[in-house]
Amino acid sequence: MKRRVLVKSALALAVVTIAGAAVLATRPDVRNDLSYRINSDHIAGPDITSEVPTIPPSVPSPVRIAAAGDVGTGEDAELRTAAAMDRLESGFEYAALLLLGDNVYPNGDPAQLQRAVFDPFAAVLDGDTRLLPVLGNHDVRDGNGDAHAAAIGMPGRWYATVIGDVLILSLDSTRPDDQAQLTWLETTLAESTSTWTIATMHHPPYSGGYHGSSLEVREAFTPLFERYGVQLVLAGHDHDYQRSEPLGGVTYVVSGGAANLRPANRADFTEVAWSTYHFVDLVVWPDRMEIRAIDQNGDVFDSVTLQP
Repeated sequence: MKRRVLVKSALALAVVTIAGAAVLATRPDVRNDLSYRINSDHIAGPDITSEVPTIPPSVPSPVRIAAAGDVGTGEDAELRTAAAMDRLESGFEYAALLLLGDNVYPNGDPAQLQRAVFDPFAAVLDGDTRLLPVLGNHDVRDGNGDAHAAAIGMPGRWYATVIGDVLILSLDSTRPDDQAQLTWLETTLAESTSTWTIATMHHPPYSGGYHGSSLEVREAFTPLFERYGVQLVLAGHDHDYQRSEPLGGVTYVVSGGAANLRPANRADFTEVAWSTYHFVDLVVWPDRMEIRAIDQNGDVFDSVTLQP
């Protein structure tokens, strides 16, 4: 069992590790104003709109992280998702934006990153928010994978980042059987002392959607996730929103509906499935992680709280 430690309340520390190398940086901690609308008519009962209260100063500030998948169109739907994310961020600043692959359609052309990523999310990334992308199947077409990774600012095709007490693993699901990646992944997990671990990738190990589960990714990665206590796995590829039941202690979320949609389907492990343009908002406290799926109107249509 991993040692559990508390989130630092004065500074958020960021460590990027690549094949055993580490670079340490500091950034101001996120602010603690969490006021925004929650509309719960999608969950149960009548329409309810409430305000999340401002957190008292005595409570440590959470780590706030946004995630979106399959953004790479540069068209209206993506722009609306990015605008909804920016509106939510008006009361605080995200520590990181996680992009879950297929950052540029159709073939990951690095020359199109300005149109497909940097311009749409400019307002979200205009402060200290870190951009933490992974590669999708479209991003590696025509041999563009390495050039795409370099142009979007990835330190490698897989890498790790620590923000506060959160370890974020950015994995290359286009190469799930790469032994170098698997060795690095197990070493990074075994050496981690973070309370929270989030793994991100493009191809979902568990999905009831159009493409379905990637069995190669499941076979390669999930035994390590379960062995080392990863709490959350975020993936894209299927253009919808899905959240699994806990599987081996791990919750799997598919979030590929930032710019394109397909009908949402369910599998026997599915807890919820929606075909809705959205992004994912993560609020990570020392004792809990709050996961919210937020649509383009700013309404929460799914939420769950995980324990460490």
